[in-house]
Amino acid sequence: MLLVLLFAVIDWAAVEQLVAQGRYADAHKQLAELPSGTLRWQLLASKIFDGLGDPASAVQHAEKALGLDPRSEAAHVQLGTIFLSRHTPEAALEIFSEARQLLPASLLIRLGRGLALQDMQRWDDAEADLTGCLPHPLAFDALATILLQRGRFPELAQLAGRFRQSAPGDHRPWYFLAAAKEAQDLPGVEADLRQSLSRNPRFAASHALLGKWLLKQGRSEEAVAALRQATQLRPDLVQAHLHLAQALQKLNRREEAARSFDTVRALKEKEKAPRQKLLFHRGARQ
Repeated sequence: MLLVLLFAVIDWAAVEQLVAQGRYADAHKQLAELPSGTLRWQLLASKIFDGLGDPASAVQHAEKALGLDPRSEAAHVQLGTIFLSRHTPEAALEIFSEARQLLPASLLIRLGRGLALQDMQRWDDAEADLTGCLPHPLAFDALATILLQRGRFPELAQLAGRFRQSAPGDHRPWYFLAAAKEAQDLPGVEADLRQSLSRNPRFAASHALLGKWLLKQGRSEEAVAALRQATQLRPDLVQAHLHLAQALQKLNRREEAARSFDTVRALKEKEKAPRQKLLFHRGARQ
């Protein structure tokens, strides 16, 4: 009996590891061999189908998990996240708001609600929820983004400074400190961005902001290098392509600049296209 239980634990752990690695097809095969009548199985099935690009099945299994335990924090978070990640923040807000009534002390549910409010551009409500979730990294990132978008640069600098103290190895506070300084023409932009990139060399936003700042300083060749790095890491980063085109233009590299301007136009057209949302009805989501 002990060996049977041990193998069951190993099987669950193996499926969870496959999900964490993004190997959803392999996880699906292994999950099929485990008993399906548990909360854990339904949650894993939801994550797997979400990863496989089948949100309808992902929602179905998340709701089955809630049917097994209506107070499961993990099930509420999984269900809300499916809608949040698929451009349906209104549904996510409803899910997280209902969950918060059941689990008012849950940081993750409050965080999900704050992220949904952010996506809906209900800035003040989002700020209230996200502030209550600090110093969670996702809460900091979302709240800092709101302050940056709203032009509240001194507050952004203060927030980033506090978060830097609590997470000295994180690249994000250095980026937001640089963004606040760049917006106000304050010194220290490049130094902060170098600090950000030393912690995460693959953070496209820091490369893009560095390129923009170098371009303003007349260092066009260096700007091109930074901006090319940004566009390679994030091909959909419109502003990086725009600043790259401008830097190339300054260097009289007209053909390359023209191609970058074409990319900007194509990305802007793509942004105008309506984003697919999930249908949401209480008790019958698809």
